[in-house]
Amino acid sequence: MAKTGKKIAVITGASSGMGRKFCEILDKNGFEEIWGLGLGKDAMEEVKKSLKTKFRYFDMDLTVDENLAIYKKALEEAKPDVQWLVNCSGFGKFGRYDEIPVETSMNMVDLNCRALLFMTETTIPYMHEGGRIVQIASVAGFQPIPFIAVYGATKAFVISYSRALNVELKPKGISVTTVCPFWTKTAFFDRAKKIKSKQSEEVVSKYVVMYDPEKVIKKAVKDAINRKEMSIYGFVARSQVRLVKCIPTKWTMGIWMNQQKLKQKYEGK
Repeated sequence: MAKTGKKIAVITGASSGMGRKFCEILDKNGFEEIWGLGLGKDAMEEVKKSLKTKFRYFDMDLTVDENLAIYKKALEEAKPDVQWLVNCSGFGKFGRYDEIPVETSMNMVDLNCRALLFMTETTIPYMHEGGRIVQIASVAGFQPIPFIAVYGATKAFVISYSRALNVELKPKGISVTTVCPFWTKTAFFDRAKKIKSKQSEEVVSKYVVMYDPEKVIKKAVKDAINRKEMSIYGFVARSQVRLVKCIPTKWTMGIWMNQQKLKQKYEGK
């Protein structure tokens, strides 16, 4: 598709957390518009007021097919030149399989995987040579994690899909950078911890390190500009990714279970 429309960036999860931080950082990159997709009109209005770049927002749940159709139609009508696509929408839950409603786990898969795939492949036709796609995955995607099972599995999908897509898009001059944060200070935990747990203590109680989201995102933007395949901020995060490649998966899960004292927490429950 020929370049005809405005030069824009598209960011999902734009109403809070990493998505909002990406809006603030990319606000300085000279786009004609930033399109933000997220939940909460009031939150999106706040983002709009904080940016210098014209901000067009879509207050919508990306797990609803009718909403995805609205975004697709907006692209068809505007025919923009999408220079950056940043997929930040997603959520996780901490808990045993029977503490998380199956509907919630399915919704996690829909948002973290299905919506990300739709956003990516629906937007690519409006991207050209030099375009950049940033996918927010997680260090959790490099190994199975009991009691964060579904979330970790969705991020494994994002990592595998995005790395393969990066190869497929090279002839078009479009790069895909997969961002894999470690524990990061965002609103993610507000939702992740809210479950009807069968034990009194928090499911996840030990965080080796907690990173500043702005530092994670600044590195992600730099790595995307340099067309790096992966972006992993922090010594601990990079060390863990290297380590899990070298030791048996069974050991990795055992270390996690011991670190969080999960056997003791769920004994007889």
